[in-house]
Amino acid sequence: MRNRTFAMTVYAIAYWVLALAVLGVIVVAFLPALGTSPEVAAVLTLVGGFLIVFVLCAAVATFVLSGSRRPWLRLVLAIPAVAFVLLNAPYLVYPLTHPADSLFPASFAMLVATIVLVVTGGLAYREARDPSRAAGPRTRLATTVVGAITVGAVATGLLAGAAGAGASQLAASPTTTATLVAEGTKFLPTSYSMSSSDVLGLFVENRDSISHSFDIDSLGIHVQVPAKATVVVAIKPASAGPIQFYCAIGGHKAAGMDGTIDVG
Repeated sequence: MRNRTFAMTVYAIAYWVLALAVLGVIVVAFLPALGTSPEVAAVLTLVGGFLIVFVLCAAVATFVLSGSRRPWLRLVLAIPAVAFVLLNAPYLVYPLTHPADSLFPASFAMLVATIVLVVTGGLAYREARDPSRAAGPRTRLATTVVGAITVGAVATGLLAGAAGAGASQLAASPTTTATLVAEGTKFLPTSYSMSSSDVLGLFVENRDSISHSFDIDSLGIHVQVPAKATVVVAIKPASAGPIQFYCAIGGHKAAGMDGTIDVG
């Protein structure tokens, strides 16, 4: 039985990173919201199941797959990671495109770890079948660079999240004010009335332990609302008529995070 190759080592590390990223999502997004709705508990059970699978896969990759036997296992073990990312793709778009979001570091690490798993899994499979094709210096350098970029991007996301907490968007001075509460992945109230001549200063208070957003596509308003924070948004209508607002994070609008401002 030959020694562990460089590709197999990176493969095992990537699986541990993926498991830690999923654990981070559970701690940040699900545990604080547990008990707010039955859906949270159901999703937490599913994600927790994937976490257990990932830890087992990481352990197998670390302690078992060091020889050339069963080379196909290098490819099979990557399937749960790919399936998890594909299943959660709609919910990864928002944090990945908003570095200030609290889930950005874990989401980014999850995506990169899965890509590294697929690439190094293919390399490890090739090496297991033909030891003479082990990764050379260029492959080692490229993998090291990817790891450094990942660490840098995650650190940047953490700093951006700290800097962006509590940011507000006030394009004009309000002439009237109101409060919108985000709690239990719902917006309350869901309707407001205002005059077309007014500027509404809307205080968006997030009482949840996860981040939300406040979005009005027709006015180009897209504001992040960090957990346990309040932001102020100035809404200046262009004309009379209904204005739709919602939370752009995947699944939140369907859960009840939308509403209407009736402009008269």
